[in-house]
Amino acid sequence: MKFSTKGRTLLNLKAKNFNIPNLILITQKQIKDRPSEVINRISDNFKNKIAIRSSAINEDTSKKSLAGKYLSFLNLNPKNKSLIKNMINNIIDGYKNKNKDKNEIIVQDMVEDISISGVCTTVDLHNYLPIINVNYDEGNRTDTVTSGANNSYTITIFEKKIKKIKDVRIQKLLKEVKKLKKLFNSNLLDIEFAINKNNKVFILQVRKIVLPKNKKIYSAKKYFNLLTNLEKKIIKLQEKNYDLYGDTNCFGVMPDWNPAEIIGIKPRPLALSLYKELITDHIWSKNRHDYGFQNLESHHLMTTFYGTPYIDVRVDFNSWVPNELDPKISKKLVNFYIKKFKKNTHLHDKVEFEILFTCFTATTSSRLQKELIKTFSKSEIKKIKNSLIKINHIAYKSSFSDLKKIETLKKRHEMLNKSKFYPLNKIYYLVEDCKRFGTLPFAGLARCGFIAIDILNSLVETKIISIEDKNNYLNSIKNIASNVNDDFVKLSKKKFCAIYGHLRPNTYDITSLNYNEGYNKYFAKKKRILKKKKFKLSKEKLKKIDKFLKKNNLKINSIELDKFIRKSIFNREYAKFFFTKSINLIFENLIEFGDKHKISRDELSYLNINTILNYHYDLEASSLTKNIKYEIKRNKKIYKINSSIHLPETICSVSDLYLSQKNTKNGNYITQKKINAEFIKIQNMSDIEKIDNKIVMIESADPGYDFIFSRKIKGLVTKFGGQNSHMSIRAAELSLPSCIGVGDKKFSEILTKKNLTIDCLNKKIY
Repeated sequence: MKFSTKGRTLLNLKAKNFNIPNLILITQKQIKDRPSEVINRISDNFKNKIAIRSSAINEDTSKKSLAGKYLSFLNLNPKNKSLIKNMINNIIDGYKNKNKDKNEIIVQDMVEDISISGVCTTVDLHNYLPIINVNYDEGNRTDTVTSGANNSYTITIFEKKIKKIKDVRIQKLLKEVKKLKKLFNSNLLDIEFAINKNNKVFILQVRKIVLPKNKKIYSAKKYFNLLTNLEKKIIKLQEKNYDLYGDTNCFGVMPDWNPAEIIGIKPRPLALSLYKELITDHIWSKNRHDYGFQNLESHHLMTTFYGTPYIDVRVDFNSWVPNELDPKISKKLVNFYIKKFKKNTHLHDKVEFEILFTCFTATTSSRLQKELIKTFSKSEIKKIKNSLIKINHIAYKSSFSDLKKIETLKKRHEMLNKSKFYPLNKIYYLVEDCKRFGTLPFAGLARCGFIAIDILNSLVETKIISIEDKNNYLNSIKNIASNVNDDFVKLSKKKFCAIYGHLRPNTYDITSLNYNEGYNKYFAKKKRILKKKKFKLSKEKLKKIDKFLKKNNLKINSIELDKFIRKSIFNREYAKFFFTKSINLIFENLIEFGDKHKISRDELSYLNINTILNYHYDLEASSLTKNIKYEIKRNKKIYKINSSIHLPETICSVSDLYLSQKNTKNGNYITQKKINAEFIKIQNMSDIEKIDNKIVMIESADPGYDFIFSRKIKGLVTKFGGQNSHMSIRAAELSLPSCIGVGDKKFSEILTKKNLTIDCLNKKIY
């Protein structure tokens, strides 16, 4: 069977005994020549609610689908003739192609008693491999997946590996998909469907997926071989480890240090290797041990599967076990965490808030009792509670020494800048200094910042303070990010860049321009002053906080806690501000080296930082430049292959590689506001000049994107980002309606729309 117009394809499928809701086709010429006759025909032929949809001759062709280009109207009363006529005319007004008279309009029964509805593609739209993706919504509407208004779910299925699906509805859908693939003799289908409460599958639309021009499809056989190798790797990593608690293991792109948010799902080799060297190889664990947790210095926090950075969940969860707990409790605690994570993988970006116990807050006692009482004895729970209180005490005392290290880093920047070292030697010392005096103390100050936010959230949850109190409190705290906006208004470009010029969006990406290089692109011509409002908690609320602190022997009063919270939130961003200066200096020296040896900035992004570090001590007979260019060429090829391999956000078993299901209504909503506006995704420099009065969409937001807050933006949406991420905190401080960390699927869905609504109170984005 061949594809025709959208409407005629449905009629042909109906003739082949597929379940197609009753429909009639009207041509544009018919409605033009005999409007009353056509409207009467519709009114006579349909008794229940109807849909009126486009079926243009240039829609769903073999060259382009034009999906979403034309209007559709749902749940219309067929007896309301004036309404029907208006809706049809609205669709016709959108037809601007030649041969207008041949365009059609579909009038169709709405499916009743819907259980689920959605869209199924028979290839992965990232790499066009034979992977079935089903994006569906639980509910009685047929447009919620495409509108993004309600809970949506995504199932990814590798048919070659998965023969049986538990959900009967999906089983029946896949049978229909198999028949459609055979009928059209095509593996490139985009199918809209609805399934009623009797599990009857209705086909609402079938279109051909149009491949991009000159798109080279990666070999399916090679792809599955790669996944088979990954299976073996995961099985090995899930075996019991003599040096770690926990009977099994999981992996996620966001549970700790948020690699998906900071360096992205497929970072280039330089960004990936630099992040590992500066943080996730050893620095992360050294600081965590200093703050009272288990010593995990022999373990790396992050592993990579085909270029995708994953946090090793077992290593991570071991690192959060207080050092004073005995092995028996420690083992039980890690297994409890892993079990909970496996049941709630959608919380992979919120593990410190929703799964782990990493500090003591106003809700910790009740959480410990509620969650651990079935597995742990009362005495064990008491020991865990007391150990967490001690963790807080360590944090209260440690932040000062960490802050002193940041001051040392500032001095060493100045000393190194004055030196006459060769660029590659400078890079070595910049990396070493950044680890000792930058990322190491930052990890501690970030820990204090987390405790501060967690305490604030717990005070809201226990109703000691209100959500408005929390937002006003955060908005009253001066920090580096707010200073950027103030100084942008006050200072000349030269003075501003002397202070902030090292910052850049995508901190670890050498191809990203810093503020000095991209000043005119990043910052608005019309300057905006962002005022901090003074705010103090009332005496009554401070008394309630004192009561909580005294009851739990936290050895700190409400005034001291207030100072700790304010300083911690400021110091976290202050430390980040200065250690990112080290990264900028690393890039400057690398670019200087590249200019000398005719290696472009883009090419440098394919280098591994350890290659550069090794040249500080080692000397080889072969040419330095030749070796580096060879590595760049090799890494480019590997990166290209890795980029075609799309893996799930969390992996708890090898079956997750071939069958994964997740709730795509994720995200951390900031404020209680509701905003509707046009949106823009920042993809390149030219987009930045267009963001005023729009909702800004960013994939991996980091502090380098703070310049957007100097613009008059309406809201913010990011693909990745946790409840405690930089952008979450900034949005809360500014009372900017935002959804942080919506996930890959939802982010992609949003991009198909024109306008966007962020309803923070009801936690909806559509």
